[in-house]
Amino acid sequence: MNIGVNLILGVLAIVYGLYCYWQRKTSPEKIEKLQTMIERNGEKMGHSIHLFGYTILPIVAGLLLLYAYFRG
Repeated sequence: MNIGVNLILGVLAIVYGLYCYWQRKTSPEKIEKLQTMIERNGEKMGHSIHLFGYTILPIVAGLLLLYAYFRG
C-alpha cells in the first residue's frame, strides 16, 4: 500500500484547521496568538486574520493537497 505525502499532509492540514476552528469556538481566550492579534489589530480584524490564517487557509490547502493526491 502506497500512501502519498500529499494525502498525509492534506489530512493533517484539514484536521489542524478544524481543530483551530473548534478551539476558537470553545475557548478563544486561551489562544495566545489570537489575543496578540486582537491587541495589535483590534477585535474584529484580529479575529478575521486568525480565522483566515489558522482555519480557512489550512483547510483549503488540505483540500488542494487531497485533490492533487487523488488526481494522480
